[in-house]
Amino acid sequence: MRRALAALTATLALTACGTPPKPAVLLSFEELRAGDNAIALQERQPELYAEAEAAYRRALTAWEDDEPDDATHHTRIAHTVWRTAVARSQVEDRRDAQKAAQKRLSAAEEALADANRRKALAEDGIARQTRIIEVQTRLAAAEANTRQVKRAAAAQAAVDAAAMEIQKAERIDAAQHAPGPYNKATAALKLALDQLSAGDYRAAEATAELVATDARAAVTAAQPAWNLQQTMRDREARLRAILEAGAQIPGAEARLEARGAVITLRDLFATGKSSILPERQLAVQLAARVAQDQLPFKLIIEGHTDNRGRKQANLDISRDRAQAVAGFMMGQGVANERLTVIGRGDDEPIADNSTRDGRAQNRRVDIVFLRPTKAELAQ
Repeated sequence: MRRALAALTATLALTACGTPPKPAVLLSFEELRAGDNAIALQERQPELYAEAEAAYRRALTAWEDDEPDDATHHTRIAHTVWRTAVARSQVEDRRDAQKAAQKRLSAAEEALADANRRKALAEDGIARQTRIIEVQTRLAAAEANTRQVKRAAAAQAAVDAAAMEIQKAERIDAAQHAPGPYNKATAALKLALDQLSAGDYRAAEATAELVATDARAAVTAAQPAWNLQQTMRDREARLRAILEAGAQIPGAEARLEARGAVITLRDLFATGKSSILPERQLAVQLAARVAQDQLPFKLIIEGHTDNRGRKQANLDISRDRAQAVAGFMMGQGVANERLTVIGRGDDEPIADNSTRDGRAQNRRVDIVFLRPTKAELAQ
């Protein structure tokens, strides 16, 4: 309402001075320029924004020169270019949304494939166990001769023992981590069962020994990869626990990045100072407690500022503030060798420094719990 009254007052003043009122289409475009999405459009479509701005400037010149037709013409061009920029920005938004959806679909398909693989392994295990039970039943009813019974029992025991070795391999996912010896062992077990069913007990016992040897080789080959997989799952679970604990810290934010879990603390310092405010020490203390609860992780303490002031001064105070947080955490028992202190200054803003709220968002200390690499976990 205030904007409309201001425009009306300006129009009346200009009319009184002999300048014709601005065309409605020009006033409409000026409202677009002053709208909430103008800054975002300038950042995402700078070329079209500049083209629209140029057409608008030509329209203003034509209006000031008392050429209303030209002013209207250039303003319509500005409108067209502006709408084109909005449309392209919307297309980009849709494209980004489509990529995110495709990524989620791919993850779901991978999870489904893994579930199907595990289902097939379980079905094979059930079928194998069913055959073993069937053979045991037939042996109990058919074998009358004492010597044959003893040989059958020995062969059955050997096959059972071999099947147990395969089960050990399956518990560490040897089908995935050591397919060669695992597949060799399962194929030999099928042969041993066939020999046992046919009454060829000597051959079944000998084959069962080969099964056990191959199954143990599969366990040996798969164990390191299984251990690494379990360790990685444990680290990911711990990162999620860090996010949950970080979100409980007053005034903190927690997020997961490629490099690890990040707890962001703000309002820790007075302007231009690097001493933690007494009322914010509890937040740092709670962050240190999270670090103590998650001992396997190394940490980076990063200081960030807004862009006011000299660049070197911002860099220096960001490093001093990060060091202050690191020192406080060490005082809470966090080992010095786990901590790396970095001052980023104003080089990595996460919000618009042209606004007060944006600058407040940029003044922060990030506590990064680093995700270990596979090579580090394998050591």
